[in-house]
Amino acid sequence: MHQPEALLPPVTSHTDYEAIRINPNIWPQAMRVICQRHGLPIEWLKRFGDGTDPAYGSNVVFAVNEGYIIKLYPPFDKRLFEADRTVAEHVYGRLNVATPEIYAHGILENWPYLVMSRLQGIYLSDVWDTLEHLHQLHLVTELAELLVHLHALPTDNLLLLESNWPTFVADRIRNCVQIHREQGVPEHWLKQIPGYLARAAPLYPPDFTPAIVSADIHEYHLLVNQEHGQWRLCGLFDFDDARIGFHEYDLASAGLFMMWGRPALLRTFLLTYGYAEAEINEQLSHRLMAYTLLHRYRPLNWWIREVFVKQPCSTFEELEQAIYTLR
Repeated sequence: MHQPEALLPPVTSHTDYEAIRINPNIWPQAMRVICQRHGLPIEWLKRFGDGTDPAYGSNVVFAVNEGYIIKLYPPFDKRLFEADRTVAEHVYGRLNVATPEIYAHGILENWPYLVMSRLQGIYLSDVWDTLEHLHQLHLVTELAELLVHLHALPTDNLLLLESNWPTFVADRIRNCVQIHREQGVPEHWLKQIPGYLARAAPLYPPDFTPAIVSADIHEYHLLVNQEHGQWRLCGLFDFDDARIGFHEYDLASAGLFMMWGRPALLRTFLLTYGYAEAEINEQLSHRLMAYTLLHRYRPLNWWIREVFVKQPCSTFEELEQAIYTLR
């Protein structure tokens, strides 16, 4: 019996996936099939990015007119799909900004996908660098308030989320040097990592309250609009990196992308989140830098180059002060 031609290629590794992700011819027919499954129009399908810009993430995402988003996940890492769906459903209607509503989910030839609402607003990344300081200050205040709400949500019964924070942190510390070595980080930096991480300990208190951490809070996953001349946060999306853990993991991401080298912004952000003045110190800067080193998706070479343009650094202490300076 004749087998129908596959819509999607079989991939079993990240290397396989990266090799085909940018191919523009693979995805449209699969997206049309998903639309037909769920009664969505197929005339206005448009991909976000072309797969080459990391700002658009690593998944294949299409808009279906102005109302819907289809997000396709690689079959070898269903954790991304499970985290995105779990958190999106859990936080919907419970935060002080809009988040995607999940309309449908399924599997197409072993590729999981979500159909969700398309949020309205402007990407914060499109305007962040053009905003005056006072507007940025207002937005980081709103971001801190948003994270307070997110981190206060209950974490019970989120069974598909990774939740063993001590094991996660221990594994990241144990493998940190090798991970960065594989990414081509110079030996000069690699030699410093064990000592730097040891001096940052403890990275979390033993009795910390578990929180849902997005692990990827930054201007590319936030939407804004203007109200009476003031920019306001209006949307948050993309939870596929989420897990249950310690809240400073999220603060490190926001500080790295939006506030690095901007102590007035970072201090305001941390004070609004709830830190006391006495807690905003070098130990906190050290922990935030350590979490950046341990993050799954923070290529150290890229950040060293970005910082080096403005402030040459040769140690992690200098890099910490360049990125997470609080004075």
